[in-house]
Amino acid sequence: MGSLVSSLAFPVPKLPKSYYEQELLRRRDLVWLRTTKGERVPAVYVQAPQRNGRTKRDVTLLFSHGNAEDIALHLPFVSALASTTGCDVFSYEYVGYGPSRFVPHTVPSEKGCYRAIDAAWAYLLKSGVPPSSIIIYGRSIGTGPSVDLASRVCAKGLILQSPIDSAVRCALGYGSSLALRPLDIFVNYEKMASVPCKVFILHGSDDEVVPLRCGRALHELAPVAAKPAWVPGYGHNNLPHDTVFHHVGVFLDSC
Repeated sequence: MGSLVSSLAFPVPKLPKSYYEQELLRRRDLVWLRTTKGERVPAVYVQAPQRNGRTKRDVTLLFSHGNAEDIALHLPFVSALASTTGCDVFSYEYVGYGPSRFVPHTVPSEKGCYRAIDAAWAYLLKSGVPPSSIIIYGRSIGTGPSVDLASRVCAKGLILQSPIDSAVRCALGYGSSLALRPLDIFVNYEKMASVPCKVFILHGSDDEVVPLRCGRALHELAPVAAKPAWVPGYGHNNLPHDTVFHHVGVFLDSC
């Protein structure tokens, strides 16, 4: 049952190596991270452009992507996020996703996600970015490593887009969560109370993949919660980017 939960949680895109060679591996902002277990995963450090005389924000968004996508597939979103918000964006890959998928015996896992985001955080600090300038931003399954990291560090803020409260609770509801707790992964509802920074949650009202109740539950558990954005009429994968960027910008203005 535990392997079933993991297999459902990590639907890794099966893209050929050539797909990554076309753009990702040619980018000048590509960096390689090493986890504490020596796993090598890519990341991109997208710098926000100067915006018609407007000052760049002194903020770096540490971005964790969602289900059934990888770092190469969401490059357009990350670039638009940096351009629209005026924040630098550091987007990293999970162990077992993207180019690391081709390393023998490398498979995605909950702990692998934690090792990857820890490596991303360590890279930013080593690069001279202070924790007080980092906002952790996770989408969907990416809210798992995002909440975990935010509960252990003192970041500037935490953005959760379409967040799960845990894998089991998301899929089966609260009635099964106690009995299946030993098999559960990304138990955000248990960690939220330890997050010291301001938390902003963005969720579509008609989300059938990750129900809105997950976002509402985490909002209630956050010790320092910003006003959430429940976007009416939208689901998990069709939130308009301009809507997302608008609400993220409002949160950034409040920090």
